[in-house]
Amino acid sequence: MNDQKLCHNPDIRKGEAEELLAKANQQLGEALKSYQQALDIYQEMGEETVATLISYLISQSKVLTVTGTDKSGNSRINLSAASGILPKRSRINRRK
Repeated sequence: MNDQKLCHNPDIRKGEAEELLAKANQQLGEALKSYQQALDIYQEMGEETVATLISYLISQSKVLTVTGTDKSGNSRINLSAASGILPKRSRINRRK
């Protein structure tokens, strides 16, 4: 019975949800780094069509973070471009 009450405790559930969100954002960051590496290789090879599609995918990715709660106790969220996870990179010289 006590375990059942714990599962329905909003603070515990909210903490669980925030942990899952943080984990998902971390995994997204790792995936974006892999996409960026693939993008660099395709650009070096002159595969502009694939590079453009990967670049678009990176640009459309979003990271969701919970920034706190408002007056009514509802979560405030922040949606930002996931590409901000990637370090700033210089333009590479493309083959012509």
